[in-house]
Amino acid sequence: MSAKTLPCLAVVLCLLLPVPGTAAPRPITALVPGDCLVAYMARPYGTPDAPTSTSMPATSAPSDSAPPGLSISSIVAFLSVSGLIPDEGQVFADIAAALPLLGKFEHAVVLLDISSRIVQPTTRPGANDDGEVSLRLKDLQAAVIFRTEGDQKIVLAQINRIVGRYTNADVAALAESSSGGYAFQRLTDERLPGWAIWEWGRLDDFFVVTFGAGAFERIVSTYNDRTRGLAEDAWFTSATAKTGGNTAIAQWFIALSRLEERLTHVAQQRHTRVIRALEADDITHDLWTVGRQGPALTWYRCYRRNGEDITRRYSDPGNYPPEHRRIIPTEASHFAIIHVPTRWLVDNLPRAWLAAQSESHVRAWSLIWNRLEEETGIDIRSGLIDHLGENVVIFDYPQHPLKVPFALTIAIEIDNRKAVQMATDTLLGAWRRYLDEGADQGSQKLLRVKVRHDADGVWYLQAGILGPAIKVTDRYIVISWSPQALRDALVSIERFSKPSEGP
Repeated sequence: MSAKTLPCLAVVLCLLLPVPGTAAPRPITALVPGDCLVAYMARPYGTPDAPTSTSMPATSAPSDSAPPGLSISSIVAFLSVSGLIPDEGQVFADIAAALPLLGKFEHAVVLLDISSRIVQPTTRPGANDDGEVSLRLKDLQAAVIFRTEGDQKIVLAQINRIVGRYTNADVAALAESSSGGYAFQRLTDERLPGWAIWEWGRLDDFFVVTFGAGAFERIVSTYNDRTRGLAEDAWFTSATAKTGGNTAIAQWFIALSRLEERLTHVAQQRHTRVIRALEADDITHDLWTVGRQGPALTWYRCYRRNGEDITRRYSDPGNYPPEHRRIIPTEASHFAIIHVPTRWLVDNLPRAWLAAQSESHVRAWSLIWNRLEEETGIDIRSGLIDHLGENVVIFDYPQHPLKVPFALTIAIEIDNRKAVQMATDTLLGAWRRYLDEGADQGSQKLLRVKVRHDADGVWYLQAGILGPAIKVTDRYIVISWSPQALRDALVSIERFSKPSEGP
């Protein structure tokens, strides 16, 4: 080998060797325990496409997501001090103040464990002999993970604000601890059960907030590769590839078989009712993925039923119906037309919610529902559910001024405005009376919600902050994140939608 060859070989070796500091960042799923029950992972969708959902790069919202020095936290704080947020809206205002964190950082929300306990059997006179029991939460472990890359000041500010508002030194204690080489803070409150503790701390590029005894240690153990993470789960990896994981901006994973194991030993009847209402008896794993093709969003699903993986494509940008595509405002940055069994969702999701309640609550709701239909003469199924189409249009116009993620406008196809209008007004009017009566009888001022109805037909919730809002148009039920946002979106929708057929 000549002396002239050596420098050439050295150059080649330098090109082949890895450059320090250029290793791919760890995926956020590397912190999510592989035996979790439910996991939601997402990244700010105002950023460039991600290469894959299992190796998402650290991203953040654009620097102009809010005017300099202005944040939803400061706005809420100002309104609170000014007395413009009523007591009954404070909890919802605090939740809204935390939402921009989801628009700034890649994040994961994880249910690690849950269990319930029997308080006492139902023994009141006249109760059915159906084995009804009163259940209460026995244990819970959950975590929220942010990829902050060391910029966790905004997360800490939110934690400090919440701690300062809802606890005090007389009942709470803050301590420092460590696990697996990582320090974290632990907050306990003597008013809560022993397992109900808050913990938070930094894990290199990530910041983790957990609830429940042992939850933070589980995240650390997964991060240190002592326990298997969701990133190494064979089924999750395979399902991610089948659902367009290379462009994923959001994923929902549900381990139905593990949920059954955790809940059925005490809540067998309720769990079985819920699963049957959702027609998910034989499903063990379920993954939903929202991806992106330019401004268009894809919506894919993969689930395992009876040992077989089934893939569904609910939003395919190449096949968007033009009559629905044209109502999307040109100002929208992202949009989707989702083809789903809307009637099934509207019918079965409430059934599943009812199935999760106690027998006494189910009976009470059945009486309320039957009385409502008798008083109004309206059959909700024939007046609302039977007139829903299978196309749902979603877009991000008007955009939220503080970049709250998934603050979207949703237009659900209908075929008979008159019938749907009557059913919707009846339902929302009844809900308004129900909430007003409950507010008069209850004592939970911080969680009070009101339903409002304006002269232009817009219905909306008021819980300290306004929204979401809903209105029935000629061809769609339209929902948006605030009354004014709804009115802005309706300009485009009502201009291009044709009147529906029907009486």
